[in-house]
Amino acid sequence: MKLILKIILFNILFSNYFIDGFDYQSLNTTTLTNDISSNAIYELSSLDGKLWLRTGTGLSFLNLGSILDDFNTLNNENLPIGGLPAFIISDDIFVVSGSKSIFENGRYRPMGTGISWSTDSGNQWNYIEQPKDENPENGVYVYSSWGEQDSVAFKAITTDIYNVTYDLAELNGYIYATSFAGGLRRFSYNIDSPNWELVPLPMDSQSFLNCNEIDIDSFEYDPVNPPEGNDNHKAFSVYSDDNILWVGTGDGINKGIVDSQNNCIDWTHYNESDGMGDRWVIGIKNQQINELKRLWAITWDPSLNTAIPHNLTYTDDEGVNWEIVSFFKNVGAIVYDLNFDENQVFASTSLGLFVANSDNLDLWEKYDIKDENGQLIFSDAIYSSFSFNGLIYASTIDGIFLSQDDGLKWQIYRSWSHTNQNNILSAYPNPFYIDEINQYNSDGHVRIVYYNQNLNYEAKLDIFDFSMRHIQSLNNPVLVDQEGQFIWNGRDFSNDQVQNGIYFCRLNLSNKFYWTKIMVINS
Repeated sequence: MKLILKIILFNILFSNYFIDGFDYQSLNTTTLTNDISSNAIYELSSLDGKLWLRTGTGLSFLNLGSILDDFNTLNNENLPIGGLPAFIISDDIFVVSGSKSIFENGRYRPMGTGISWSTDSGNQWNYIEQPKDENPENGVYVYSSWGEQDSVAFKAITTDIYNVTYDLAELNGYIYATSFAGGLRRFSYNIDSPNWELVPLPMDSQSFLNCNEIDIDSFEYDPVNPPEGNDNHKAFSVYSDDNILWVGTGDGINKGIVDSQNNCIDWTHYNESDGMGDRWVIGIKNQQINELKRLWAITWDPSLNTAIPHNLTYTDDEGVNWEIVSFFKNVGAIVYDLNFDENQVFASTSLGLFVANSDNLDLWEKYDIKDENGQLIFSDAIYSSFSFNGLIYASTIDGIFLSQDDGLKWQIYRSWSHTNQNNILSAYPNPFYIDEINQYNSDGHVRIVYYNQNLNYEAKLDIFDFSMRHIQSLNNPVLVDQEGQFIWNGRDFSNDQVQNGIYFCRLNLSNKFYWTKIMVINS
């Protein structure tokens, strides 16, 4: 559980990081900014010749097949604040959820910022606040109707903290949201001023929960730790297919048969006792193999407190039987996302991008992803991928990779305030969250970039604290195109990590001096 929450919070922290120079415009009709708004890219999805990017600060897209400098970011006042923990990109509807982190009681905590949806491919957007309950007048429960039954008990979720929508699905005119502490909820997006509706799931002890057959005397929806509450009410992932709704939780996966007339749901609850690999289901993916529909569950073990890998699980018969893929647990990789290209399966993991053929899931090949232009990469982790006509895109928390030759060579694209003759020196990310950003060898790293049209110039960088005390010198920059990059790990001459504050950088470029500053945040 601690590992999962750490990774969740780590992703959300990047939702507070905006690229220098990004101009967010608050307009009713969507406008475009010509770039990605964040280098933290967590999920890729394609539609109508565009590759859509779920990023740490917004929704962006790239025309498929174009070079890696043709990005656009959507700007609309009805989009949620912060980063996007989840999105749907489909012919019928676009949906995104929002999140941000707040510093409270000495640590960062995630909170949701609402849901937005568009029925015209992202031109106009509607918005609904993050689901939560009013404080009950008596006790800790709110009582709601479900199907033909009244007074079903739900633990009132009145806090914003850890109430973040991590996944979304659309079915029969409803948007379903899994919000961890907020449980499983839905609203009808085809009506004016929709309201959130609580959706009951089986308790941990229940294998089934049928509509209109809930024992209201004993049933309670309570997404807190057992024995008081139920892990199966900690809803994390959701996927819809025809009239079936799949919901992943802290205690397995739930298959819901949705009545198309009244949208009531009959549930079957599966977990390790039914053959699944692990019981925390952080993602649900569908793979079409000819006429076969294979449902994948990205399953983690929440009891692990360190970065220990987990099994994958899939079913070819809608949950009757489950198969386990143990390869990633054996090699020490944590799987974040799965993507498919015909019979190929791409696994985005903590150790990089892997590919296998669906006929042999014991044999996976790892791509050797290195930037052909020499840009430094601080982590092997790949968060999502997409394959298209020999092109492979792979996203990271510090840019997006593209291979145009089926994975033999790679180039990375990152967005920042590029230097030029009028802007010689800059730094990114800025502010520099020293304990969170670009972690490598237990250090965070910041890039200090300078314009160097003549790449033969010698360069040196000196760093000073706010009192102008000299704390570090950097030499030997990496040269990329017409820019040089110094990498600083946030440590001084004594190898001590610097404290919060403003730090000044002085570039000596062939005895000409240029200055910039970095805000360091040390949590």
